[in-house]
Amino acid sequence: MTAASSADTASIPLAPPDPSRPALAHEHAWVTRSRHRTTDGTLLYVHCVGCGAQRVDLLATGAAAPTALSRALGAGETSAPTEPAEAVSRP
Repeated sequence: MTAASSADTASIPLAPPDPSRPALAHEHAWVTRSRHRTTDGTLLYVHCVGCGAQRVDLLATGAAAPTALSRALGAGETSAPTEPAEAVSRP
């Protein structure tokens, strides 16, 4: 099993980014909101202080840097959305 799935949960693939809603071009400044140890390493729930995008990273045991497990969600919102915002589930 991986950090993305367990006996109680299953991975749900993310839809491809919507090309009609381009994201602002900037380098994200990721800040950790919470972390949780797993058998695969430490899961990091992070957000960008610049645009508010959220992402889940995995810091594998012995790794020098975390690896993104999801793409950034919620990035690039500059005006009121015409559709409901994407939901991000929390464990």
